[in-house]
Amino acid sequence: MSKTLEIGRRIELYSMDRHCHNVSFGLYERVVDGERRYCLHTYGQKDGVDERKAFLERCLTTMIGLEPVADDPQWLRFPCGSTHERALKRAFLDICKLESSSTPGALPLTAFDKKADCELTVQSLGDGQYEIVPAESDGQRRAGAVARGFAKLCEIDQSDDDPTRVAFGCGTAHDALMGQLLFRAQNVRAAMREEEDASGRGVLSAPGNQDE
Repeated sequence: MSKTLEIGRRIELYSMDRHCHNVSFGLYERVVDGERRYCLHTYGQKDGVDERKAFLERCLTTMIGLEPVADDPQWLRFPCGSTHERALKRAFLDICKLESSSTPGALPLTAFDKKADCELTVQSLGDGQYEIVPAESDGQRRAGAVARGFAKLCEIDQSDDDPTRVAFGCGTAHDALMGQLLFRAQNVRAAMREEEDASGRGVLSAPGNQDE
């Protein structure tokens, strides 16, 4: 008989990890006293799975900005205690593509943009607000487009007064998450297509039900 666990609501699944025997990793959510908490889980039991899971958990903290829950460290949370589900799901799928030999670390908030032909910087303005700042004045329109990309990927608000500005409703800075998704915001159409292609993924099953 297959063995399943009542972990919580699965919000995302990485169905075949090519860096670890093609096992599946699921990201789960629980709400405790109004706070959103997240847990990484797999039913895979092959050699190296525990080490792979530990690596991905380090990525969740260093590259996305989650932190361990003080009274239950196997669960993680955003410092604001709220959820940024769409952004978290996108970032989670990206970190699962990394090799375990790589060193997890927050990505920079500045990147070269081909369409703007200059660097773009995601500048924190405090209280969860960010501005996309181009190194050249000609890149202002492109900065607005990247801000729209963040608005779609993170489900955050784009300013009506300044199209280069976005803001998290929680009012908290999320620098690591913004750095992680900067490349995706620059290529938002490709990211949206990838989400659509992946929408038919299956569910995380116990080992007896998995094709390995």
